[in-house]
Amino acid sequence: MLYKCVRCGWRAPESPLYWSCPRCGGILELEYEKSATLPDARELLKCRMGVWCFKHQLPRFGLYPTLGEGFTPVLEVVVEGRRVALKLENLNPTGSFKDRGTPVAIASALKSGYKILCEDSSGNAGISTSCYARAYGLEPVIAVPKGISRGKLDVLSLCGAKILFGENREDARRRAVELWRSGSVLYIPHTHMPHHVEGMKTLAYEIFYQLSDMPTHVFVPTSSGSGLLGLYLGFKELKEWGYIDRIPKLIAVQSAHVFPLYRALKNRDPPIVESESLADGLALKSPPRLELMLKAIVDSKGDVVTVTNNMIRKHLKLLALRGILVEPTSAAGLAGFEAYVSASGEEPGSPLVVVTGSGLKLASTILELMP
Repeated sequence: MLYKCVRCGWRAPESPLYWSCPRCGGILELEYEKSATLPDARELLKCRMGVWCFKHQLPRFGLYPTLGEGFTPVLEVVVEGRRVALKLENLNPTGSFKDRGTPVAIASALKSGYKILCEDSSGNAGISTSCYARAYGLEPVIAVPKGISRGKLDVLSLCGAKILFGENREDARRRAVELWRSGSVLYIPHTHMPHHVEGMKTLAYEIFYQLSDMPTHVFVPTSSGSGLLGLYLGFKELKEWGYIDRIPKLIAVQSAHVFPLYRALKNRDPPIVESESLADGLALKSPPRLELMLKAIVDSKGDVVTVTNNMIRKHLKLLALRGILVEPTSAAGLAGFEAYVSASGEEPGSPLVVVTGSGLKLASTILELMP
């Protein structure tokens, strides 16, 4: 199994000691042999290995850390007269879709021999890393922005994480990198490491198994891009292996406060720009994988939309009244569906929204946000 830099072509054996290209600083991808034959559906019903039920399509470390992630349900709802499928990733073990990529990163970390792991996060990735690390005897150190929600901070503390504070999302990353440079910890950033994208592609595999027809459009809240890129990679593999004949249009949803992918695609700011956002998971101003994210959008003939705080509030309430408790970042996904229909005039034939994170971590905060 090899690392390959997408920018300069540098190659080397996979090692968790590298999280970006040592030659040019570019993003790394993994090259390895994988099976083009997915498991039989009956085998999956009996499998208890989480994302590793697709171990023949994933990087192989000989270790399979899991908390039972994946195989989340798809629920069909009617929103303002339109049928929409919801992939309920909020029901993963630590309450977010980050639980798909974390096991693959943890498997690599366990092979390294390091006992202390570091990650920077606005919340969900840090919680996921902390829980999986603790479950497998590792110590987590998580760098977070000072504005992190109290609910997510409490969960990190429950997980036994050591917490470092940065002034904002970018400063949190700087603090994590400084700690890594000290040589005492292993840095496994979901914003860079390809392991997270590899695990996230199982989301596309599951959608294939669960739906009789592929969705025409898939809406996903997007910041660092691991979800968007995982979906793209998974659907791309399914098409190459002959399981599907087209890749769904991937629609990335960003906030009206932070929108680097929107700006990169359209070369302009959105019609409404806000000074802050309720979606704390959509706060990364300079995502390292921006070029790859743009390629995924263009290749899938997708789009990028932005959503306002009022739209997020509206869809928080809409989902809550249907018994689906999500955080603001998740509500942005469904709000993005509405924004896309409004902006494009297109009525998606069979849309699917990825519900990325649970609202149970933020219940009191969300109650205050409800319109």
